[in-house]
Amino acid sequence: RRAADRHLRLLQQYFGPKPVYDSSAFRKRFRITQRLFTKMLIAVVETDDYFVQKADATGKLGISSLLKITAALRQLAYASAADALDENLEIAETTTLKCLKRFYRAIIARFGSAYLRSPTPSELQEILQENARRGFVGMIGSVDCTHWQWRNCTTALAGQHKGKEKKPTKILEAVADYNLRIWHCNFGSPGSLNDINVLDQSPLFQYFLQGTAPRVEFVISGKQYDTPYLLADGIYPEWPVFVKPIKKPHGLKQKHFVKRQEACRKDVERCFGVLQARWRIIDTPCRLWRADAMAQVMHDCIILHNMIIEDE
Repeated sequence: RRAADRHLRLLQQYFGPKPVYDSSAFRKRFRITQRLFTKMLIAVVETDDYFVQKADATGKLGISSLLKITAALRQLAYASAADALDENLEIAETTTLKCLKRFYRAIIARFGSAYLRSPTPSELQEILQENARRGFVGMIGSVDCTHWQWRNCTTALAGQHKGKEKKPTKILEAVADYNLRIWHCNFGSPGSLNDINVLDQSPLFQYFLQGTAPRVEFVISGKQYDTPYLLADGIYPEWPVFVKPIKKPHGLKQKHFVKRQEACRKDVERCFGVLQARWRIIDTPCRLWRADAMAQVMHDCIILHNMIIEDE
């Protein structure tokens, strides 16, 4: 394999003074801008020296940092088999898989605290102002769940992971805002559970139960409240922190409310669609064997998703 030649060709294609492909092509294939890619490259190399280009015993340089991170991003973006990248990137299958594993661990270690967190007071005010403009005063986001099929789930665990999808899955619970930024995620519940069971195991439930959720004062119909709420679908419990659609609306007011609630609640559904379209690895049956590895890949994709939103 001629990884050094492929590194030079990659530089000519995207990073040279007169690249073969423009910035829009880079954004399409890498899913991120060149500015964000450079930031990520520096951070990953600083976090894990595996990505530092080193020489072997004969003095020959190994695979470059650029190629290793490109291999990891292509697997996340296209759900490519590791062996399929050998012809293009001149990297062996085992090395490609190792690049992916070390990459998502480095991203979580470096950026997890910044992009897997609750909103700051200033960010919360922006969310509240936008939602008030849309007609929902005191609303901080929309909550819902989605499934990720686990193709290599062992037979011993398959039963508890089969639900309405009829195949083993893991569940992602998330809260998203109007910009599709994910402010809360809980991944790992077996696919046999419904949204209420997932909520019982979720840190989100504990935030509201223990009173650690942010306090927001607002007035609706002359009554003052101090706890924000989330938009949810009909399966969620009848709690003050969830605003659900009216099952059988009567009159124009109730019908208008249901229409607006369903429209705003689609924020989280659109977020799931964008997340899965951007990172195809979580939209295709997972080929990993370990549940903790699945969780790390999911968290990595969410971090990258939030980084892209902030960058744009």
